[in-house]
Amino acid sequence: MNKDKIELVRKDGTVEYMDHQTFARWACLIEGIQTVDQKLTDAKVPDSNNKWIKPLAFEKYIQERFHSMLRDTEVEHRLGNI
Repeated sequence: MNKDKIELVRKDGTVEYMDHQTFARWACLIEGIQTVDQKLTDAKVPDSNNKWIKPLAFEKYIQERFHSMLRDTEVEHRLGNI
């Protein structure tokens, strides 16, 4: 086990290690998608309507959220939560 890397176990049992920066960027993307999904659900937008997808908006969100997400994931990793 590498304390500087986050260990991820895939469904097939293989293990992958990610550095904190990469993990934080993925976490930002997932968080952004979940936020948009919740807003669409709240607005009762049909699932078949995918015109909301704006990759540049996600890129901007990741850039703005990255540093705080990085700190959050580093602390959670040290605490053994991820």
